[in-house]
Amino acid sequence: MNLEGLKKSMKRQEGQRSVKKYIVLFILLVIVVIFIVLKGADIESVWNAMKNADPKWLTAGLGLAAVFNIAEGINLRKVLVSFGYRVSFKEAMKYAYIGYFFSSVTPSATGGQPLQLYAMSKDKIHVAHGTMALLTELTSFQIAAFLMENIAAFWILTGRIHLNKIMLILALVGYIMNLVFIAALMIVIVSDRLKRKIVKGIRFLVMKLPFRHKEKMESKINDILHDFENCKDFFKKDPNLTLQVIGVSLVQIICWFSVPWAVYHAMGETGSTFGSLFLHQIILYMTTALLPFPGAEGISEFSFVKLFAGMFSSVPVAAVVLVNRGISFYFLLILSGILGVVLGRFNGRSADQSGTKYKLQQETENGTGKILT
Repeated sequence: MNLEGLKKSMKRQEGQRSVKKYIVLFILLVIVVIFIVLKGADIESVWNAMKNADPKWLTAGLGLAAVFNIAEGINLRKVLVSFGYRVSFKEAMKYAYIGYFFSSVTPSATGGQPLQLYAMSKDKIHVAHGTMALLTELTSFQIAAFLMENIAAFWILTGRIHLNKIMLILALVGYIMNLVFIAALMIVIVSDRLKRKIVKGIRFLVMKLPFRHKEKMESKINDILHDFENCKDFFKKDPNLTLQVIGVSLVQIICWFSVPWAVYHAMGETGSTFGSLFLHQIILYMTTALLPFPGAEGISEFSFVKLFAGMFSSVPVAAVVLVNRGISFYFLLILSGILGVVLGRFNGRSADQSGTKYKLQQETENGTGKILT
């Protein structure tokens, strides 16, 4: 093995150790959170409530949750096909499941995209195209989520939904962070001049304020700006495809945010409408989505109790938390882990037998790192 190969092998082994460490830490965190949720609860009552849940509504909840990964797979396939790759639905789902699993068990969801790109590269997909597909899918999801957040914000501002101070602050922080993301994307798309002024101002602040590792921060700013530029190029290149991807993300969000409605009926509750449950789930997402906890573990359970406890009167709230979280997160986590491995092995054998499966439509780079359109 040459020196370059040895370096790659060492980096791969280091990455595998990091992933294993994060998985162990995540499992420990899950155990702690479940212990806290059950602390002070009547375990027998909790178990009976879960055991007596309506299986038809539980199945409906599982189906709604499963749409989350399916929608991501559809969007990834749409974008990669637009670049000229022959990507099957199974392969796209492999990327979606890998991304969900490793994003869920790593802080700030940092582990998903690198491993998705690694899986794509093994399937002969160029890293620039893989990055563009992931960035487009993420952006469309954030746009869809932001549309929903504005609906919830309207209901909060008009006094139709009342939040305590902690939940209001968490929701406000989540809303502002997503607003900044969307605003930055719009600025890049609409005005190059305004974009240059804002970037210049940010760089000035970075250099003047007492930050450590200023060069790394400036490099990160350049990377983010490059991502936004690529996203702008893609959106302008094929607006019809862009609308399709955002439409799929809207379906993804609506189904995922409808899980509490299915859980509500599964636990035998009545009185609250679909709209009320849906709006509270949007707020739950706002309070948890951008916090740096693996799988939003802990904060999701806390926020769910604060937001939904008053809607569930006939069953212990601990049972509701476990069922809802079990469907909307743990079910998807386990499913992603299993199918990510299964589809990875299946496609690996297929690729070895059939040789190169993909064909580039165009050259990937023009010397500046930008994707040709």
